[in-house]
Amino acid sequence: MKSTSLCLAALLQLLPLCRVAVVHPVGSTSAWAVVMTWAAGAVALLGSHDAVSGASAGISGLVKYSGSTPVGSPTFDVAEPMGQPFRYRITVSNPGTDVAKNYFNCIPLPPGLTINTNLGGSGFISGTPMETGLYRVTLVAGNLNYPTPATAPATLTIYLPNAAPVFLVQPQDQSVLLGSNALFQAQLGGTPPLSYQWLRDGTNLPAATVTLLLLTNVHPADAGPYQLRVTNDFGSVTSTVARLTVREPLLGQLVMGGATVSNELFQFQVIGPVRTNYVIWGSTDFESWVPLQTNWVPDGLLRYSAPITKSAQARLYRASLAP
Repeated sequence: MKSTSLCLAALLQLLPLCRVAVVHPVGSTSAWAVVMTWAAGAVALLGSHDAVSGASAGISGLVKYSGSTPVGSPTFDVAEPMGQPFRYRITVSNPGTDVAKNYFNCIPLPPGLTINTNLGGSGFISGTPMETGLYRVTLVAGNLNYPTPATAPATLTIYLPNAAPVFLVQPQDQSVLLGSNALFQAQLGGTPPLSYQWLRDGTNLPAATVTLLLLTNVHPADAGPYQLRVTNDFGSVTSTVARLTVREPLLGQLVMGGATVSNELFQFQVIGPVRTNYVIWGSTDFESWVPLQTNWVPDGLLRYSAPITKSAQARLYRASLAP
């Protein structure tokens, strides 16, 4: 009976940790292997720190360390150069004292970084980052005395040192209904600090100096080309054009326009009713029309493109709603 009680007590202690292992697997190790590793992990302290104190505890961010000395305040937005030593620690508000039962994790870790996930770990993320990029991670801090760990999202940006800005994600075209909102955004790499300036038709937009551009209650006058210019100490780069199209909510007919020729492609757009099928027709003589493409259009905007070749004939286009 005594051995049965001991087994049950051990299982109750491990169950909260098992839940963390299943939800947040570490690397390529199986969830069961992680549980076994944590259950047998060392409980020696890795520096002077307090335990995670259950329901009232929360993750306050990541603090940079130089050796054993903290530098600066907690943050959830870290930017560090590739190929340089990286050392940050997950910090917790309202900590407890039973540090032997602490556990920490960061999921997923950028290549080159590690964290001690054993019991008694101190929450340090360290190593040498090997790949640039913007990594959206989840920080985990728990203690076996409490069933649910604290979690928090964070962003780790690894950039090339002494590098000009570069777009990781370009702003995209937007098609919105009259009176609604439009959001342009981008992701950048490059050596901080970066400064931002959004442009419309090549002209600076007042107070538009962050990576997001939110336009509220848009009107037809807001339609047009938008770009983001990013600058740092090593150079400047401007995004590709992202076009805003403003649609009438009850538009009952099709409107064709926006014809361009670029990169050996002929392109145009069709604006009309939402949630219906558009048919693109082609003709070489104004008399015989052939259906070229039928598309389901959920938002009232269709962009059509056709390659331009040396043997291509001149062609006329028209659009209609599918019967």
